Amino acid sequence: MPAPQTNARTLLMRIFESWHQENVPRSSGDTAFEIFASELSLRPYGLGLENIQDGIVGSGQDGGIDSIFTFWDDNLLDEDSDLFSEHRRPSDFSQERLLELWVIQAKRSASFEEAALDKLENTLRRILDLNQDLEELQGLYNESLLSRVDLFRRAWEKLLVRRPKISVNVVYATPGDVQGVAPQVLVKQGMLRQALLDLFPPGAAVQCDLLGDRELLARYNEKPSYALPMKFQENATSGNSHVALVRLADYFDLITDEHGKLRRYLFDWNVRDYQGPVTVNQEIRRTLENPDSPEFWWLNNGVTIICSDATTGGKTYTLTDIQIVNGLQTSHTIYEVLRGNGKAPIGDRMLLVRIISTIDRKTRDQVIRATNRQTPVNDASLRATDEIQRNIEDYFLVNGWYYDRRKNFYKNEGKDPAKIIGIPLLGQALTAVGLCRPDKARGKPSSLLKNDDDYLQVFNPKVDLSVFLWAAQTQRKVDVFLHSELANATQGERNNLKFHLSMLVAVELAGGRIHDPQQLKRVVGADVELDPAFLESRLDVLKGLTASYLQSGNTTLEKAAKSQQFTNFILGRLGI
Repeated sequence: MPAPQTNARTLLMRIFESWHQENVPRSSGDTAFEIFASELSLRPYGLGLENIQDGIVGSGQDGGIDSIFTFWDDNLLDEDSDLFSEHRRPSDFSQERLLELWVIQAKRSASFEEAALDKLENTLRRILDLNQDLEELQGLYNESLLSRVDLFRRAWEKLLVRRPKISVNVVYATPGDVQGVAPQVLVKQGMLRQALLDLFPPGAAVQCDLLGDRELLARYNEKPSYALPMKFQENATSGNSHVALVRLADYFDLITDEHGKLRRYLFDWNVRDYQGPVTVNQEIRRTLENPDSPEFWWLNNGVTIICSDATTGGKTYTLTDIQIVNGLQTSHTIYEVLRGNGKAPIGDRMLLVRIISTIDRKTRDQVIRATNRQTPVNDASLRATDEIQRNIEDYFLVNGWYYDRRKNFYKNEGKDPAKIIGIPLLGQALTAVGLCRPDKARGKPSSLLKNDDDYLQVFNPKVDLSVFLWAAQTQRKVDVFLHSELANATQGERNNLKFHLSMLVAVELAGGRIHDPQQLKRVVGADVELDPAFLESRLDVLKGLTASYLQSGNTTLEKAAKSQQFTNFILGRLGI
């Protein structure tokens, strides 16, 4: 018997249908719901659409798993993450930081089934058993699933000596009613949790959640608050800038939500990630915990907040559109100390807070650069403030697109997500179509902002701005096409061949190999429509060449996609 319709389910599915058309219009309803539910499950992390799609593994031989994500110390891991560099030793990383695994199953049917939980348990028992070689499971599970779980296993094994805090989160999401779940399903949910607890050392946190129509709707309606109050003790004001002494307990209230969790989104524009217990943070912690130390704000540079408006009433600031652009190390250490020790007497100490109220983008960038030059920061971390990045953003805007050089800026403004492009994706797209290196775009998604030579090859100020927009639009069209029924692509092909397909599009339109993005200026001027038939013809060629390359049996699709040898094979067979 079909589940009775509820208002929550009606609202959720109408929202989903609209989201489907706006974000992945050519994907099947089932695939779109997997992406939709994964985004809602991971909403606190603020992941972009590309990040979510990269984590989707649902297709044939998925073992009942639709998406997998691994986070280390609040950062999403990919193949190119520093953690996996052969030059980085375990001792380079912080001790006792959080290693999180998220496993999500999403079904459009409005019910929760015992069989789905049974399948999840069987799969997770196998793939999370460190004694089980993943290569031996290739006949049971698809390559995308195994490669995504391999990220977690490699991270776990490398960090074992650093005693990571393990958190495993399994989500089973449907538009059903959690309140009406059969008792047998709840028993299977408990059995799944126990099976996972048995796989991990004592102290691991394991959560198995059922998300139904009400839960998913509530997550959709959750919006991060960028307008927050902050109490202060003393302050000084000059024009639109302020300096305040703020009790640590009051600052803790600013940076944490009602559940005591860190508001990570307030630090989206910060140029650093949290470095854990490095020397400077250990010193901050010792100062905080030593009752005999001088006033905290005497010894600490404080934090810098940028906002669009700051007003005072009594001893409280009301801050709008907050971003904490300097002082992330201090903020995280305050959070770690106060959440473990309460707010007094540590919380009575003071922190120096600088507040700059401006909506001018150039001024914001200058503040970010200046406040982060006081201590060493790799230039790669300041890329978003480069003039070329601002110019690209302006060019996108006048053409109805949004360049998200500041993470989640346009997403939080409610702009069309299908037209939002971040720095990493644009870098990957330019590498694929402007340098004919789809292997590099696929295998090193994070490196383009770290290496000066790679960065300048792609984000060269001499390249016409129209080329950047064309590359972004082309990659987005390719991604949408690969998720369409016409493409008939497996999840592995979607994940691994999207940049290779973009390259084939570019070389076909350019009439030859491309060595410099500026060569695409002529292609942009030709204004050729990338219709589905053209993309289908290029994909058919790519699939054929891929099958030929993989015939030797010495490699997998994922490994080939990250290999320059495979790129050269494709171009060579095409006579380019």
